[in-house]
Amino acid sequence: MTEVESWGLLTKDQFDSFLDKFKKRFGWPVYSRRLSFSFWDHNRNNIDTRIRITDGKAEIMQKVGDWEMTRKWIRNEQRVTLPLDPKEIFNTYQILRVLVPGNDSCYIAQFENYIFKQADFEIKLTHQTGKTDKYNFEVEMDTSKVDMNQLLEDLGLAGLVKMTDTKFWHNWNEELNLKDTDLEENKIQEIITRYL
Repeated sequence: MTEVESWGLLTKDQFDSFLDKFKKRFGWPVYSRRLSFSFWDHNRNNIDTRIRITDGKAEIMQKVGDWEMTRKWIRNEQRVTLPLDPKEIFNTYQILRVLVPGNDSCYIAQFENYIFKQADFEIKLTHQTGKTDKYNFEVEMDTSKVDMNQLLEDLGLAGLVKMTDTKFWHNWNEELNLKDTDLEENKIQEIITRYL
C-alpha cells in the first residue's frame, strides 16, 4: 500500500483545540494506544522498520520511501502480524535490534492517538509520552482522490506542517523517546507486556 502523509507539531493548546474542532466536524474519534520500537539505520533513511503494538495487536511494520525535507511523505508500507506473546515479541525485538548499527539506540515510543477516519483520508492527533510530552498531527491518505495541500488548508493545518530531516528526528528521539540502551532487558519486557 502506498501512503501519502503530512505531519506537523502542535502545542498542548492547539492539540486540545483541534481535537474539539474535529469532534464537532467529524464526530467522535477512535482512541488508540501504541508502543513502537524503531530500528533506524541512519545510513538508510528511506527505510523505517518498527515493531508496533497497537491496542493489544502486535506487528512488524516497514515503510520505504522519501520523507526528508518535504511536506508530503510518500512511502510503501508492509506489515507482518506477530503473536501476542511477550516473549516472542521480545525475541523479535532482539533479532531486529541487530539491524541498528554500532552504538545507535533503538528508540521506544509511546502514543495516545485520536483518529478521525474519513472516506478518503485520516487525521490523527497524537499525544506522545516518554521523557516528556509532545503533541503532533498526521494527515494520511492512500488515494489520489484528494489534493493534500487543499485538504490541509481546509483543516486549518497547512501552516503547521513540519519539514523534517535526520537531525530533527535525532533531536526528537533524544528529547522524548526511551532508549533501549538505557534500559535493562526486564524493563523492556515489562513495557511490552503493558501494551498487550
